[in-house]
Amino acid sequence: MKKTTTTITAKRIAIAVAAVCASLSLPAAANDTKAMLDLMLKKGVITQKDYNEFMEANKEADENKAFKESRIDQDVSKSIKDIQKRQNDGSVKENGFGFKSKDGNSELNITGRLHFDGRLLDGDWGEAYPDRDSGALSDRFSVRRARIGATGVFNKNINYEIVTNLVGSNANLLDTAWANYNFKPEAQIRVGRFKQPFGLETLMSSNNIGYMERSYQDQIAPGKQLGVMFHGEQPNSLTYAASAYQTGFDSASAQGGPEYAGRFTFNLAKAMQGVGDDVLLHVGVAGTRGTFQVVPTTSSQDGSNFLTRGAFISFNDEFGGLRNVYRNRINGTPPCSTTTTTGTTGTCDYGGYSLAASDAASVDLLRKGIEVALAKGPFKLQAEYTMGDYTATSASRTAGTSSNFSTGSTGQAKVYYIDLMYNITGEPWAPTYRSGVIGAVRPTNPFDLSTMSGTGAWQVGIRYSSYDASDFGNNTSSTGGSSNFKDGAVRCTSNATNSNACQYQIEGSPKGQTTTLGVNWILNPNARIMFNYSMSSFDYSFLPVDIGTGSGAAKRGDNSRAFMIRSQFNF
Repeated sequence: MKKTTTTITAKRIAIAVAAVCASLSLPAAANDTKAMLDLMLKKGVITQKDYNEFMEANKEADENKAFKESRIDQDVSKSIKDIQKRQNDGSVKENGFGFKSKDGNSELNITGRLHFDGRLLDGDWGEAYPDRDSGALSDRFSVRRARIGATGVFNKNINYEIVTNLVGSNANLLDTAWANYNFKPEAQIRVGRFKQPFGLETLMSSNNIGYMERSYQDQIAPGKQLGVMFHGEQPNSLTYAASAYQTGFDSASAQGGPEYAGRFTFNLAKAMQGVGDDVLLHVGVAGTRGTFQVVPTTSSQDGSNFLTRGAFISFNDEFGGLRNVYRNRINGTPPCSTTTTTGTTGTCDYGGYSLAASDAASVDLLRKGIEVALAKGPFKLQAEYTMGDYTATSASRTAGTSSNFSTGSTGQAKVYYIDLMYNITGEPWAPTYRSGVIGAVRPTNPFDLSTMSGTGAWQVGIRYSSYDASDFGNNTSSTGGSSNFKDGAVRCTSNATNSNACQYQIEGSPKGQTTTLGVNWILNPNARIMFNYSMSSFDYSFLPVDIGTGSGAAKRGDNSRAFMIRSQFNF
C-alpha cells in the first residue's frame, strides 16, 4: 500500500515538473518537453495513460499559443503601418480643445464662454414699467454672454480669431473676426473686426475683468469695430498701436468714418533696476479722432409722432438697471414748420417734418485717455481717465419749403474709475501682464470638485466709477423725463426764423457715480463665481428715460442698488 502511494506521488510530481517546464518554456521548447515525457514513459516513471492525458491536455494550449503569437505579429505589423501612414499628421492638444500640426507651425483652438447672471435690483424708480428701456428695473436671470469660436496660428506667423455670439440679435452675431500678420513682435498688422486700441479695461477680456460689468469708461470707448491696425511690442515692456476703423459691420451699415485710434503703453518696472518680477508699473496713453453718423428716428414715447432725434452720447446704469441714465439726442426736425400740427402759423410744438433716414446727423469726436496699473504681488491698483469732445450737427429742410435749418450740440464728456483688487490666496498680478493688457489669474491651488480639495483663487475688490456730461448743458426741466431741452423749455414756441430752439434734448442725469464691491472665487482656469454689490447715485433726480407721457405712475429717482451673482465657464 505504501509502495503504491509512493509511486502515484512520484508520477504526479514528474507530470507537474513537465507541465511547469512546458508552461514556462524552460529551458527548451515543446519538442524538448515531449522528449522528456518519452524518456519518462520508457523508464516506467509514467504510464501510457498518463502520457496520453498530458499530451491531449497541452495540445489545445499549444494551439492557443500559436494563434496568440500570430495575432500579436499581425497587430504589431498593422500598428507599424498605421504609424508610417500617419507620421506626417498633427495631434490633438493636451486639453482636448484643439489641434496642432506635426511641425508645430499651425494650430486651431476651440474657445467658448458662458456667463450666467442673477440680479436683485433696488432703485428709487420702483418696479418695472411697461417700457422698452425701464423694463430692466425688475429682478431677473440672464445669459450675459454665450460665445463660441476658434483661435490659432496658421503657417507659424499668422494668428487668427473668429468668435460668434449665441445671444443677442443678428446684428451682433459676429463678435470678433480678425487675422494678424506677425512679421515679428515689433511689426504686426491686424485686419478684420477687433477691439480698437483704446482703454485698458476695455481691452481686457470679459473672462478676466475684476467685476461683472465694466465701468463707465467702457461706455465711451470705441470697442470692437471693423478696421486695420499696425502694432508691435517689446515683450512685457513697450507696446504701440495705430488703427483706422469704422462703426457698423459693412458698407451698408457703416455709420460714417473712418475714425483713427492710437495707443502707447510702457511697463516701467522693466526699465528699473532691482525691481522684482512680481512688480508691474503700467502707464499708457490713447486717443481717437474721427466722424460718425447717427440717424434720427421718430418716436411717440414723448407724446409726438413728428419729432425725429438721434442719440449721439448716452450712459447706462453700470449694473443693468436703466438702459439710459443719461442721453443727449440731436434733433433731426427743423425748429419750426410754417404750419404746425395744431394749425397755428409761425409757431410749432415739435415741427411737422420727419428727417429722412438718408439725412443723418454728423458727430465729430475726439477722445483722449490715460491709464495706470500698479501691482506688487497680490495687490493691484488700476485707474483710467477719459475725455470725449463731441460736436453733433444736423441739417434738414422744412416740409413744403426751401428753408434749411441746422441743429447742433457741442460739449465734453468725462469718465474715470479707480479700482483696487487683492488676491487673498496670494497669486501675483505681474505674470498675467501680456501685450499691454492684464490677463487671467491662475489659481496656485485649483479647486477639484470631485475630491472637494484645493482652495482655488479668492479675490476682493472695490471700484469707484463716474461720468460727467454736464458740459452739454443741464437737465433743467421741472418735471424730468423726456421734455428736457438746453433752454429748459418744455415746448418750443419760437418762430420759424429761430434756428437755435430745440436743437437737442438732454434726458436723465448729466452726472452719476457708482461704487462696486466685489468678491471672486476662481475655482480653476476654466471656472469662476463672482459676487458684486453696486451703489449708484445721480446728481439729478429724473424719470425713467423714454417713459413719455403715457405712464402717470412713473417715479423720479436718483439712486439705484444691485446685488449680482455670476457663474462663469470658459475654455
